[in-house]
Order: sequence, then C-alpha cells, then structure tokens
Amino acid sequence: MALTPSETVRFESWKQLRQWLPEATESQLMTIFVWASDQANVPAVEAPALAQVRKEAFELLFRRTREVLMRFLARRQNCRDPHLAEDVVQDVLLQVYRRAEQFDPQRSFWGWLYRIARNKYIDTLRRTRPGDTGAGWTDGADEALEKWLQKYKTVPAPDAAAIAQEESQHMEAALARLPKAQQLIVRRKLEGMKGTEIAKEIGKSQAYVSQAYHEGLEVLRDAIEQ
Repeated sequence: MALTPSETVRFESWKQLRQWLPEATESQLMTIFVWASDQANVPAVEAPALAQVRKEAFELLFRRTREVLMRFLARRQNCRDPHLAEDVVQDVLLQVYRRAEQFDPQRSFWGWLYRIARNKYIDTLRRTRPGDTGAGWTDGADEALEKWLQKYKTVPAPDAAAIAQEESQHMEAALARLPKAQQLIVRRKLEGMKGTEIAKEIGKSQAYVSQAYHEGLEVLRDAIEQ
C-alpha cells in the first residue's frame, strides 16, 4: 500500500517511511505528524503502524526543538529563569501536539513555533509576574524585528561594498530556506510593497501577510545571527 502524507512525500512501505523520518526537515516531520493523526488515512488494520509513525515524528520534533526554543526565550525574549523557560517550552510543545492541524506548511515551521513560544511566554508572565515584561509583551517584538532589519541593511564605510555583498549573500541563503509562499511575502515587503498589495497578489488576508512576514523575519534573524 502506498503511503502519501503529502503531494510531495510518498512511500511504498511503513519501513521506508520510518527509515526516512530522521532525514526529514522539521516542516516535513510536522506534516507527517498531522497526517498520522488522522486514522482515516489508512485502513483500520494499519492503525498501529500509523500511531507508531506519529509517535516517532513527534519525538524527533521534541528533540530538535527543545534546546532551540530555550535559546530563543533566553536571547529573544530576555527570559533569565531557566525553570520558567522550561515550563514555557513544555506548554509550547503541548500546544503543537494538541493543535498540530493549525500548522500552515506555506509558512516557516520555525517562525510558527517562535510565534507560539513568544505568546506562551507573554501569557505566563501575565499569570505569574504581572509587573514583568518580555520582548513580546506588546507589539515591541515586531518593532524590534523591523529595527534589526534596518540596522542589518545599513552598512558602514569604508568597507561598505564588501560587507554589503557578504550580508546580501547571508540574507539570500536564509531566505531560500523559507517556504516559497513565505519567501514571496518577505521579498515583496523588502522591495517596499504594501501588505494590502501583497495580500491581493497572493489571495490571502492582510493579517496573514503581516504575520507571515514577521515570522519570516524572525527566522532570518535567527539564521543570520547564529
């Protein structure tokens, strides 16, 4: 029986699928996890194999994302409490597990995950530390990304040309790792196109464009500054 988790991913056996899982990207693992969450995708007799794939896909996601999310909270959200960060990461991964169907493969997996982590961190601070704020407490996180982008694009003399070329290459390499739909949104915004114009071009809402753009910037900054 052929297994087709998506239009671009197809396997001839469960063994082949499970052997491939460690090689999959995080976005692909998420796609597999969502697909394997619906038992209607295979005959009832194959349900145990489907459940095992679902389990293995999520375990891989957990191992790959936990430390990255801890660093994100410390570096981007100014979380200085490792125990609090650990609690937030657990909440993030629990939400990913429970609401996996909300993942949009047309946007970056990491941008989506960072957005969840930021929101979870803000919610946690509001519940436990009403006087504390993080980078994502208000719209400051998106403003900080815009400031980072402007600073990144500003190249000092006298080595402006060489630095500009090197940074342009870094930016292009990071952009290339975004899903094509999100790449288009980010590129159009960098070209100066308005969100309303981009939304009309791609047939999405302006809110979708705005969120995809800022998620994309978050991924670019993380990739470039590593």
